[in-house]
Amino acid sequence: MTEPVLCYNFQFEVDGAYAEAFAEGLYEYCDALSHFERPGDPTAPWRIEGFSGDHLDKAGIVAAVSVMASAVGVDAPEVSFGTYEPKDWVSENLRSFKPISVGRFFVHGSHWDEELPVAKTGLQVDAGLAFGSGEHQTTKGCLAAIDWVAKKGTRSNALDMGCGSGILGMACAKAWRSTVMMADIDPASVRVARENAKINQISDLVTAIHSNGFQDARIRDAGYYDIICANILARPLRAMAHDLTNTLAQDGVVILSGLLSHQEQFVLSAYREVGLSLIKRFKVENWTTLLVG
Repeated sequence: MTEPVLCYNFQFEVDGAYAEAFAEGLYEYCDALSHFERPGDPTAPWRIEGFSGDHLDKAGIVAAVSVMASAVGVDAPEVSFGTYEPKDWVSENLRSFKPISVGRFFVHGSHWDEELPVAKTGLQVDAGLAFGSGEHQTTKGCLAAIDWVAKKGTRSNALDMGCGSGILGMACAKAWRSTVMMADIDPASVRVARENAKINQISDLVTAIHSNGFQDARIRDAGYYDIICANILARPLRAMAHDLTNTLAQDGVVILSGLLSHQEQFVLSAYREVGLSLIKRFKVENWTTLLVG
């Protein structure tokens, strides 16, 4: 009998105020990482889970968790390790993903077979291997921001930095028929973003590339962007402030997301230093999306 293929995971719980900090220190130890709060209980600890197709460096993970706990002044949480049989996550996603309506946008999976609501712009997104089905609060905040910007006028050249499944770039392409550069550090995300652009019949407007931040010269060669979307994490957003503004058109705007509400000033201060100001904030639960320009 063939032995089942196993994948490996670890998990632990930590105060939500420190969840992102712990998560950022563990990406190098696994193939995928998630951190989330328990539904309906905002006071409960957040769960952090890591997944890998290969054996995990248990000692390294425990040590990294201990170092982070010491840095933020809390007791080191107990890390548990386990194995699981891989699932068809795409099929699981399709069964659970309900359509989402944000502003002019109506995000749905390929299983949706009903008519689009009146006056809505459809975005068909099956996340596949890439993060970003549109269900996460930060994605909702970004779509609301794009909708708000679209009501103020046209945009012609967009950048979706850290594109994931490409939902934000596609929203820009459909809102203005603008050209869109999509970039992500994860090659799987780039493949999924390209496929989603094809499904949504906007491949002619979209270029999706593999790039660590702004390192790929094609991002700069595409010209100055009059709208940039970056739904990443607080620390990377701060780190890329100079590179981002160096590619921004004179009248351009930037949508920053992936940050908890208490991280707003931490991120905003970096963009004020490079000459941008807060235009509007969009809050969805305890997550904040910032529009600056």
